[in-house]
Amino acid sequence: MAVYHPYTVKCTCQQSFVAPLARGINVQRTPELKQKIIDGKFHRVTCPNCKKTFTVEKEFSYTDLGNNIFIKVKPVSERHTWKQASAALDKEVAQVPGNLSKGSDRTLRVVFGLGELREKIIAIDYNLDDRKVELLKVLLAYEHPFLIQQPRVRISLDAITGNSIEFIASFDHGDKKFNLGIPRGVADNFINDDATIRKWVRYAHPDSNLFELENDHWVNMWRWSPQPSALDRLKSFAEEITKGKDIDTSSTPFKSMLTQIPRGSHLPAWAKKDLTTLFNYARKKGLDAVQDTLFEIRFDKDLEDDWAKNNDPEDIATLWKLFRDLPETHIEGNSYIRQLQLIDGGGGTYDPSTNDIEIGSDELPDQESFEDVVRHEIGHAVHEKNTALVNRWLTTEFGWQMFGTSNADINEWVSLMGGWDNCTPLQQAEIRSYLTEAVGPGGVWESTAVIHAPNNHPWNRQDFGPRLAFAQSGNYWYENYATWYRFQGKAFFINFWYGTLCVVNESALSMIGKMPSSYAAMSHFEFFAELYALYFDLDDPLRKNIPASVMKWLDENIGSTAKAAKPALEKIEKKSFDWIKRPGA
Repeated sequence: MAVYHPYTVKCTCQQSFVAPLARGINVQRTPELKQKIIDGKFHRVTCPNCKKTFTVEKEFSYTDLGNNIFIKVKPVSERHTWKQASAALDKEVAQVPGNLSKGSDRTLRVVFGLGELREKIIAIDYNLDDRKVELLKVLLAYEHPFLIQQPRVRISLDAITGNSIEFIASFDHGDKKFNLGIPRGVADNFINDDATIRKWVRYAHPDSNLFELENDHWVNMWRWSPQPSALDRLKSFAEEITKGKDIDTSSTPFKSMLTQIPRGSHLPAWAKKDLTTLFNYARKKGLDAVQDTLFEIRFDKDLEDDWAKNNDPEDIATLWKLFRDLPETHIEGNSYIRQLQLIDGGGGTYDPSTNDIEIGSDELPDQESFEDVVRHEIGHAVHEKNTALVNRWLTTEFGWQMFGTSNADINEWVSLMGGWDNCTPLQQAEIRSYLTEAVGPGGVWESTAVIHAPNNHPWNRQDFGPRLAFAQSGNYWYENYATWYRFQGKAFFINFWYGTLCVVNESALSMIGKMPSSYAAMSHFEFFAELYALYFDLDDPLRKNIPASVMKWLDENIGSTAKAAKPALEKIEKKSFDWIKRPGA
C-alpha cells in the first residue's frame, strides 16, 4: 500500500497548488509504484497555471519487505544531512515489528532524490550489491577522465542487460549526457573479486569505507566529494552565529569550507540563507575580505580585489542586496556575467566580449545612483543572454531597428521614411555615399561629417528625410530625441557610436520621456537596460510610468519583481555592442 497526503507545491511560475504525494510506499502491496519510479513517472505533477509538468522532490519512505529493505528518500538538496537522515532511519526501522521482516538481516539505505532511489531498485532487482555499483562508477570516471573535468558530474545506474551494465553521466545544471556501458564479463569479474575490492576501498577511503559503515546508510560515490561535508560545516557555522556565538573565520575548517562549498546556482536554497547569515556576521565584524569571498560563493561571480580594498565596505553589502533581489537566473545562473570590476571615473560598462561589468568608483558615494548603474549593467547581461527574445520584442513592440551602410541597408532605412522620392539611380547612389559619410567610422559621440552636395541636389531639399534625419540627430543624439525626424509614427536618427542608421516608434520616445534618463534613446541596448533597471527599482516613482503591456511582458518573460519586494539585507556590421560610459561620466 501507499500512504498519500495533500501537499502544497510551488511551480517555477510562482503558482502554488495542492497535489497528493506519497508519505510512504510498500512495494509488496503497490508494485505499480515501483514501476513508476523506474519509468520516471512518480511524483509527477502538472501546474494548473502554466501547464508545466515536473517532478516533486520530497521526503518519503520506501519499503521492500520481500527483500527486507528499508529506504529513506530525501530531496537532493539535503545530501549534507546523510548522517542525521541515517540516524532517523535507524529509529524508524526499530519500530517495525520483527515478524514483518528478517530482523538483523535488514538492509537500510538513505537516498537523495528519485534518481538515487531508481538506482537502488534496479540493483535490487538484479541482486547486485549497490556498494559495488558505486565502485563501478569510480572505474568509469577513471576510464573516462573528461567526466571529472567539469564540476558536479553525476553517474547513475540506468539499466542492466545480458551484455552490459549501463550508466548515464550528466552534470548538474548542464545539458550534456553520456551513455556509458561496462561489458557484463568485465563487470562480473570485478564484482566477484570481493577481497580485492574491499582492500582497494579500505586503502582509498579509510574514513568512509562503504563496507564498514556504522549507523550510516548513504551508499553513493557523491559522499566522497568534499561538498556535502562543506555544506554541513556551513550549517554549523550559521547555527553558531544564530545562537549569538562568535566563529573563527581564520580557522582551517572555515577556510576549507569556503574552498569546497558549491557556488551560485549549485547551492541549495537553505545554504543561500546560511551564507547570508555568515555575510551579515562578517559585515558586522568588519571582515571585508570574508565578505568578498562569501559574495563570490553566493552569486558565483568574481569581484575584483578593489571591492574588498574600497574605503566603504557597505558597497559589497549593497551589491549583495541588489543581486539577491533580482531573479536568480539573471545573476548566478547567467554565464554572461563573469566579473565585477571597480574602475576610476563614473558610469558603468558591460563588455559582451569578456562578460565583465565595470562600475565607476565615482558612483559609490550616491547609493541610489550606484544601484541604478549596477542594475543597468546587469540588464545588458540579461539582454545578451536572451538576445533573440529581447530583440524581437524591442522591434515588434517599440519599432527599434538598426541598419548598416550597405546599399541594401540604406535602401531599407530610406524606404521606411517614404522612399527615394523620384531620385534617379545616380542620385540615389550619391545619397548613399552622403549617408555613409554622415554615419562615420563609429566610436564617436559627435559627427565630423560635412556633406558637400550640389545646391540643386535632392539631398538639399527642405523636406528630404534622409538629410533631416542626419541633421536632427546632432551631437549626443540621444539628448535630441525630441527633435528627431519623424515620418508616419516613426523617428529616424544616426547612432555615431555604433555607426548605424536607426529607427524607432514615436511611442517609444514618449515612454523615454517618462524614464529616468534620456540615455535610453542611445540605442535599443540602452533602452532595454534602462527599462530593466527601472522595472527592478521598486522605489523609483517613475516606475509607475511603465505601460501595463510592457510590465506584463517583463513579468512573463524576464522575471517577476515579486522577489525584489523582500526587505533589505538580510546585427548591422559586426561591431561590439558593449555598453560604454556616458560622455563626461
